[in-house]
Amino acid sequence: MKETKKVRRKIFIGRWLISLLGIGVVVYLSLVNFGFVTWKELYVQYFNSISLIWMVAVILVVLFIAGAEKDFFKGLRIVFSKPKNVSRMELQRAVRAVGCAEKAAVVSGIVSVAICIIDICYNLYKYIIPEFVAIAVAVTLVNVLYPGIIVLILMPFKVRLDWKMICYMEEPEDAEEERKEADGQRVYFGLRAMGLTDREAEVARLAGEGMSNAEIGRVLYISVATVKKHMTHILEKSGCVDREALREKVKGL
Repeated sequence: MKETKKVRRKIFIGRWLISLLGIGVVVYLSLVNFGFVTWKELYVQYFNSISLIWMVAVILVVLFIAGAEKDFFKGLRIVFSKPKNVSRMELQRAVRAVGCAEKAAVVSGIVSVAICIIDICYNLYKYIIPEFVAIAVAVTLVNVLYPGIIVLILMPFKVRLDWKMICYMEEPEDAEEERKEADGQRVYFGLRAMGLTDREAEVARLAGEGMSNAEIGRVLYISVATVKKHMTHILEKSGCVDREALREKVKGL
């Protein structure tokens, strides 16, 4: 178990180190591809603090009005936690909150672009010069760029939340069924090793789970009298004095 945890921890650390390295490579290739020489050029042309703060404020306000702000930040925390530490409901609420943030980012970008275009149209007759048009178009396109970046940032978080949801909904159920089947087979072969017949092993297993004679009869479609007959043989072959002793023996298998 400890070795498994160490391996998972190494994989987790390695994944994030590779992710950071990948982000650095993407930023560097972007600088090369778009011809930027210095960070100052990148800052002047692409950084608009007012637009960025406005979009983030819109996302937070939408989340607050929807009552999903806690689910959103909890979802970001869940991404770095184990699936067993949270419930399925928390995962569902987190996925919806992140999806709501993505939609709010896109809609805020659409609204800001529409505002910029309207402003250009109203003031174009005053400043019919190429410089004004070029700057106005650049500012408008920046408002398209920011929502795309926000969605790209949120995308891996949403994917990991979806993955955790799948793990929570499918793997635990499958594992539980496999565990029950394995336990049932182990008990069955243990009872057969005591000299019990196939039917007696089934009766003994159910009796070990705490079922009464009537309940065992309904499960196996046999009469209560037949169950009692099997129980007599089971107690004799297993060396148990009563049902309680049989239950303890079955649990020990």
